Amino acid sequence: MLMLIAFVAIAVSARGEWHEERFSPLYLDETLAETREASILFADLQGFTSFSEQTHPARVAAMLNGYFGRLVPLLEQHGGVVHQIIGDAVMVIFNQRGDQPDHAALAARTALEFQAAATEVAATHPDWPRFRAAVNSGEVLAGLVGGPSGHRKHGVVGDTVNLAARLEAEAPVGKVVVGADTAAALPPGAVLERLPSLQVKGKEGPIEAYVLHSL
Repeated sequence: MLMLIAFVAIAVSARGEWHEERFSPLYLDETLAETREASILFADLQGFTSFSEQTHPARVAAMLNGYFGRLVPLLEQHGGVVHQIIGDAVMVIFNQRGDQPDHAALAARTALEFQAAATEVAATHPDWPRFRAAVNSGEVLAGLVGGPSGHRKHGVVGDTVNLAARLEAEAPVGKVVVGADTAAALPPGAVLERLPSLQVKGKEGPIEAYVLHSL
């Protein structure tokens, strides 16, 4: 009975620490890495830097907590793995564990609801900056990221992730931009507005992207 309790405790702990792997030194990196399809959602606040420059740090923190206190639970309830929050920016992974075959539609729908919830939060704070968001889908390498010892995290890397971040920088305030692969995976009835071909940093050719209005 004691052994059973111990195994259950370890399983619960390991599941809770999925994205911050504390037992990673016990495994080979090759064992922990896996290539799979995923969708990446990025969002940040347009004008956050100037807002922070003109605002007391306590008010900046209150603003961020006001947003993320509502938005992070929403992201998690819709199956996203909140990989990191850095200042005003959030990165969310869908299908990190390979158990969300409809990850593109799931991420896109979550991004729309994210923006709707953020708009509600901001309605009573007209001076707060607003979010822009983007989703990109494609192949990623899911595995441990970090040094050979010390802090390492489960994450995803690859061109899909990089392009998601670039698309987010091109998104209109309050809107959701999706990459071509995400758009192609959306169900019938998705309302998309094609953007002019984008030239983004680090990409040789023009990028196809869309503003997603509804699903």
